Amino acid sequence: MDIYLKLFEVLFPVFFMVGIGYFIGKKNPKLDTSFITNFAANIGSPAMVFYAITTTGVTFSMFIEYFWYSLIAIFAFALVGVIFLVFFKKRNNKRTSSICFTQRW
Repeated sequence: MDIYLKLFEVLFPVFFMVGIGYFIGKKNPKLDTSFITNFAANIGSPAMVFYAITTTGVTFSMFIEYFWYSLIAIFAFALVGVIFLVFFKKRNNKRTSSICFTQRW
């Protein structure tokens, strides 16, 4: 029974907020959501990360260890990206280059 209570504690607020947002969106479709978006991005996300780090017992040495793993992954993905760019540069097609590289969005 304890697992169901924990599941409810986690899922109920999420679905409750989704329901409120759905109801308000149906009521007023032209609602300006820039405040909610900025609040969630600038305050909510950092607060959630800080809370997760402080309550899970992550030590500084563990943080440094995973930092190096993530840095290695970033460099590996960057290397793969450079290899693909070099490969596609050699197979340059005028139609592809004009669509992908010169069009302004």
